[in-house]
Amino acid sequence: MSRVRLNLERASSHATRLVGALWGETFPFYYVMEYPKSGGTWLAQMIADYLQIPRPQKPIFPIGFRSVIHGHWSYSPRLRRVFYLVRDGRDVVVSSYFRAIGEIEHPPFANSRSYYRKRFPSLFDPTKDPRKDVREILPRFICEWSTRPAGTRHPWPAHIAMWVDKPHVVVVRYEDLLEDAVSTLARALPTHTGREVDLDALRITVEKFSFERQAGRKRGVEVPGAVLRKGVAGDWRNHFTRAAGAAFHARCGATLVNLGYERDGGWVDALPD
Repeated sequence: MSRVRLNLERASSHATRLVGALWGETFPFYYVMEYPKSGGTWLAQMIADYLQIPRPQKPIFPIGFRSVIHGHWSYSPRLRRVFYLVRDGRDVVVSSYFRAIGEIEHPPFANSRSYYRKRFPSLFDPTKDPRKDVREILPRFICEWSTRPAGTRHPWPAHIAMWVDKPHVVVVRYEDLLEDAVSTLARALPTHTGREVDLDALRITVEKFSFERQAGRKRGVEVPGAVLRKGVAGDWRNHFTRAAGAAFHARCGATLVNLGYERDGGWVDALPD
């Protein structure tokens, strides 16, 4: 992608934030906000399809029509009709790890490798293979990810704290969507639409955007480098050592407990050395 196009997309995103904050009620917008790699694209796809409204992707002009807007923005009290997606941060960091590797191997932009080298130098260690040596690299990667995250200016705990328990924000859990997307959306949608859900239409939408339909394989079956990697919860257990757990707990443990994923830090002691 050319730098001109990339700059236009960034300018459009900033302008759309301003439009949403000042005139969002005119259109109106529905927002799907998330910390990167929490599953927001999936949620935005389903909401847009069910409501039968556009979901603009990488526009070069500000959005000025009724639509679903997906992003990783900072919180603004002026935004209405927000669905904020949360996911177990341990799965988020593992997903971020493999996403970064994929974009280093196949750069989508001219500066992708330099972008990731600045944020995650652990992935460029010449003595390690980032796909084979995940358990060795991950503790250091977690420290880097929690300091200089990719795709947002805010670390995972700060991003969560900005959005959770705020007015006009409905929190949706990624794990609940995986378990029963129809029931989860049927509970979330009426808050912002003001209408009872058409369950038959919602089931069609959920099936249309299932992992199996989009990826062409079963959940849990990984294809290295694929945008849709596994589509499961709890994959972090396959990669975390006690060192990785300690690194995560030190930086994000309180948020993990506040979200209800753990009762305390005891989960770290159960990890392998």
